[in-house]
Amino acid sequence: MANNSDLPAEVMGVLPESPIGMIELANKITAFAYSQKVATIEAEAQQLREAVISKQNSIKSLERRVSMLELEVQELAAKNKQGLDEQHRLQAEKVALIDTVKKFNREVAKLESFKKSLLQHLQEDDEQAPTLDRGFAAVDMSSERLVADVLQSASKPGGAMAAGVRANMPPFLSHGGVSSPGYPSSSGRAASPGRFSPSPTQQPQTSPGMAPAGPPDVKIDGKEFFRRARERLSYEQFSFFLQNIKELNAGRQTRDETLQRAADIFGVQHNDLYVLFEGLLSKHISTF
Repeated sequence: MANNSDLPAEVMGVLPESPIGMIELANKITAFAYSQKVATIEAEAQQLREAVISKQNSIKSLERRVSMLELEVQELAAKNKQGLDEQHRLQAEKVALIDTVKKFNREVAKLESFKKSLLQHLQEDDEQAPTLDRGFAAVDMSSERLVADVLQSASKPGGAMAAGVRANMPPFLSHGGVSSPGYPSSSGRAASPGRFSPSPTQQPQTSPGMAPAGPPDVKIDGKEFFRRARERLSYEQFSFFLQNIKELNAGRQTRDETLQRAADIFGVQHNDLYVLFEGLLSKHISTF
């Protein structure tokens, strides 16, 4: 009973008197305390489980967000790659355009130089032959006399073939590859000096490719021939053709060289004019 003195008097008053009753009460108290502890622990565990579930939901939400961000990153990477490819393509196009512009500038410079040269040449021709500026009306009046002078000069033995004349001859067309003075062909473009290479269709001799369907019409007179040439050739081509005849008439070139230049001026398009011109020269020379 000495141990009972350690308990408060209030507790001792509610305890059963028998020891077995006290043991049973103690067991009940222990079971109650145990059940309370278990309930507390279970409540804490439930809270922890709910916290874990919440964390898991947050993790899943974050994972979905990460997946969306990864997709956005992939799209941005694809767009970036596409942008880089487009930039490279535009850079290549820029380089190509710069090269094209430079090429066009060079072509423009060449054309400007050719224009100045052509204008200077036409101006020199106008200064040497001012009658050309009066139009083509004067050609009909003087064509007969001009052709007659040309044919007479071409028919003179050794007239244009003399050594003294050929020594002072300007560097016109020849079969030896001498440069051309830049007479325009039937296409309207002047032949580049030093680069003329007579093709079979431009030779003064009549070849199968240049031969007309029938015999050349040599019955027309010089006036009719000049009328046809004036109607079908451009102003520059006709002017160069007249200059070609003047060179022959002045003895500065031979008949073959005159025919060669005429073939270059007429071209394939006006081959019938060349045949008529050659026929006029041949017919007139055969009469001497």
